[in-house]
Amino acid sequence: WLGKNLAPVPLKGENFDFKNLPLISLLPQKAFQTSKVDIQVAATKNEPLKSFRKAVLIVIASETLRKCPARLFSDEDLLDILSTILEPVTFDISSSTEATSSIYHFWKNIVYNIQDTDHKSFVFKEPAQLVAMHLQGLNMEQAVKLKMSVYRPKIEAGTPKVPVVLSIQRGRFYISCVSKDGQPVLQLEEATIQGNLDKSQLGRFLFYKIENGKHTRFESAECPEWFICTSSQNDEAVAMTKQPGGPRVIVDYSLTS
Repeated sequence: WLGKNLAPVPLKGENFDFKNLPLISLLPQKAFQTSKVDIQVAATKNEPLKSFRKAVLIVIASETLRKCPARLFSDEDLLDILSTILEPVTFDISSSTEATSSIYHFWKNIVYNIQDTDHKSFVFKEPAQLVAMHLQGLNMEQAVKLKMSVYRPKIEAGTPKVPVVLSIQRGRFYISCVSKDGQPVLQLEEATIQGNLDKSQLGRFLFYKIENGKHTRFESAECPEWFICTSSQNDEAVAMTKQPGGPRVIVDYSLTS
């Protein structure tokens, strides 16, 4: 029985054609199938057409599922019923992004002797230049020591890299990578960097220390994929390169404390 306090209109039959019912003609065609069901339907002028339509569809769906061969009731079955009975629902999909902090937290300072794989040492030349030279005997005193300020690691581009700031001459000059005429260049700057580092303001001083077997590389944080390099020739300026495997440059270094 469908309806409330209504006089029922019995509609019984083994193969009743629901399309002959006046209001049923408004239902989707896929709802009409020859079905061996035993139901009674009652209609009234005061009952909203939409509610009547939903009620009839629920009865038809329930009886159809009951008569179907035994199988698991799937999500698709439920969606078919709901899409027919319920009003369409529009979903708004929104996305959000989480801001990443540009602050790098200071960890410790370490002082190293540095040489490239050709055994050239770093030498400071006035007014503010860093060159790589072969040194022997008493000339070894010219080699600068590299002060490395180490910061708490973050995951950069999916690869663990240790963020560091590099300075020489007792921390007076800092190595930086800046862009000039669209080309990254290495330079020495007088600065004072202590404690935590804000990459958004001092990113040119930040490098990523990357282990490459027994050696170490330094990639610029300001200019990704650019590495500190020395020339294969003696007494040439320390620079930046994007071709770490090039025949004329060296990007791997030995660090000893």
